[in-house]
Amino acid sequence: MVRKRNKKPVPVSSLFKRLLPEGFAQKRAEIEQFQHFFEVQESDAVFQMVKVTNITDQYLNVTLPNAALSSYLRLHSEQIRQQILENFGVDLILKISTRPKVSQQTKQYAKHRLTADFSQSSCDQMTNVADYVDDEELKKALKSLSKTLSKK
Repeated sequence: MVRKRNKKPVPVSSLFKRLLPEGFAQKRAEIEQFQHFFEVQESDAVFQMVKVTNITDQYLNVTLPNAALSSYLRLHSEQIRQQILENFGVDLILKISTRPKVSQQTKQYAKHRLTADFSQSSCDQMTNVADYVDDEELKKALKSLSKTLSKK
C-alpha cells in the first residue's frame, strides 16, 4: 500500500532556518524597533524617509534617498543620538549614507532616453523599402518598426 504524501504548506521561516545566520530574527527585530523610532518622529518629515539598514554594537546605519536629506540628518545627528540614548539606553553613532530609490533611477533614465520624430512619409518609405528586402525576418522587422514609429 502506497501512502499519500502530506501536502501541508511549510512555513517559509522553517525553510530558511538553516540558511539564515544565527541571531537573524533578533537583528531584524532590533532594526524594526529603530525603524519605528524614526517613523513616529512627527517633528521632522525627513525622519519618515530614513531607512534603517543595520545595527552593530557601536553604529546605527541608516540611508536616505538623496544627499541633501543625508546632510540634513547629519546636522541633527547629535540630537538623534541623544534621543536614541534616552529611548533605548544605548549610545550609537549614526552612519548616514545615500541610497537613491530604484524608481527615481528609472525616472532619470526615462528622461534621458532619446526620442526620434519620424514623419509619416518617412514611415511609408520604410514600409515600401521593406518590400524589396530578400530576408523575410528583416522585412518583417522593418515593417513593424515603421508601423510603431508612425503611431507616435
